[in-house]
Amino acid sequence: MGADMFTVMFLVPVICIGVLFLAFVMFLHHQHRKFAHIPAPPRESFFTGHLNMLVGYKKRNMCMSDGFIDIMREYGPIFHVFLLFKPMIVVLDAEFVKEILCTDSMLHRKPYHFYAVFMKLFGTRLMGDSILCELNPAVHGPKRLLLNPAFHKRYLVDLMHQFNASADLLIDKLSNKADGKKEVAMLDEFNRTTLDVIAKVAFGMDLNVFDEKSPFTEAVTKCLNGMSTAFNVPFMQLNPFPAARKYKQEVRDSIKCLREAGRKCIEQRLEAMQREDEVPQDILTYILKSVTGVSGKDYKDQMENVIDEFVTFFVAGQETTANLLSFTLLELGHHPEIMHRLKTEVESVCGDRDYLEYSDVVKLSYMMQVLKEALRLWPPVVGTGRELAHDVTVKGYKIPKGSLVAVNTFVMARMEEYFHDPMQFDPDRFNASNDKPQYAYFPFSLGSRNCIGQQFAMIEARVLLAKLLHRFNFNLVPGQGHGVIYDVTLRPFGRCKNYIRPVE
Repeated sequence: MGADMFTVMFLVPVICIGVLFLAFVMFLHHQHRKFAHIPAPPRESFFTGHLNMLVGYKKRNMCMSDGFIDIMREYGPIFHVFLLFKPMIVVLDAEFVKEILCTDSMLHRKPYHFYAVFMKLFGTRLMGDSILCELNPAVHGPKRLLLNPAFHKRYLVDLMHQFNASADLLIDKLSNKADGKKEVAMLDEFNRTTLDVIAKVAFGMDLNVFDEKSPFTEAVTKCLNGMSTAFNVPFMQLNPFPAARKYKQEVRDSIKCLREAGRKCIEQRLEAMQREDEVPQDILTYILKSVTGVSGKDYKDQMENVIDEFVTFFVAGQETTANLLSFTLLELGHHPEIMHRLKTEVESVCGDRDYLEYSDVVKLSYMMQVLKEALRLWPPVVGTGRELAHDVTVKGYKIPKGSLVAVNTFVMARMEEYFHDPMQFDPDRFNASNDKPQYAYFPFSLGSRNCIGQQFAMIEARVLLAKLLHRFNFNLVPGQGHGVIYDVTLRPFGRCKNYIRPVE
């Protein structure tokens, strides 16, 4: 009797595990058959799909999108890949981009598993229900409408003083390194500067981010690194080993640091509002309005939602602009004739003045072309995805409802169909007289979910770059190629190291 009981106790869980495994195998087989009519390279594994192949590009200082380029060249502009058991259909077609991001933008939602890491990281709330993570178009629309005034041109013009002030802090710091001998990693310098800008203009905070040991700067870096790890190592959440537990706790502590800083900033603003003090009409004020749309007395009930937006604007508003500036400086270093032309424009606009007005920024037309071309080849965010609300047929292929589809501006920028000589860095392709390929270029996304801060970023980038080129000459450290690191965003592998000299 005892032996029989032991046998039953042993066999039942084994049978249950076996049944679950068989069910999973059958489900995965069904998924493979469901998308078999859409082209795809051979899977390396029944269980991991194409994951190992795409991760291999990362090991060569490339990104997953480079893998998509190779697949596109062999299988065409529509194909599917399996990332573990999750199928993703990649569509590199301008008309489809228009349909999915613009025409039917209110129908197709952002996919949950694309944004789950932003919402909650290692079990700790990060960006929660922020404007970036809101998946429901019907909920996102009104929230976006309330935040739009904070990014209107009228508001951005008033920020010129702070853009100039942050640039001057960077110039002062670089002046101590501008001997033409020290290697300066400009990606790091740009990261600190853009963080300083977003802290001051958005939230009225002075975080002393130019101190390289600033706890806030370290917390932002750790959070970005944690998101990258969660994307690239899907099972990290379940890793029980001490080193993994220690790392995850460090990321959680960094998230708490950011959110507590946000809580204090918000509480101070609420207290000022309740005293009926005059408060700035900055991004924080509009966040408070967007979360509830009512008077200050109700904000405490929505505190976590306000903090969500605080963290989102800090992380998203800093990293992407710093990466753009780094790639731009990298390309200028590889193309001295373009650097010369750009510096000539800067000198004609700035003259002997160190302060840039908004009217000056508007005159930097060639600089705008240079930045747009850098965004074409090196977009900090390479693409976006949607979950189909209904069946869609593209170029004869039926993509079923509920499918995850990805569109990729990094890959489309390298397609001859849309850009002549696509790998050539040529700012003149964005000359006002040239035809622009519609819906093949979307570094800030398109439609109702496009980047709310794109005007902010482009003004900030022009001010920083113009003031730097006005004061310094930059020469790339030898060996700075076009390798990339792609974690949450795309950034240059070599961190854009330069030798810097003052302009004589």
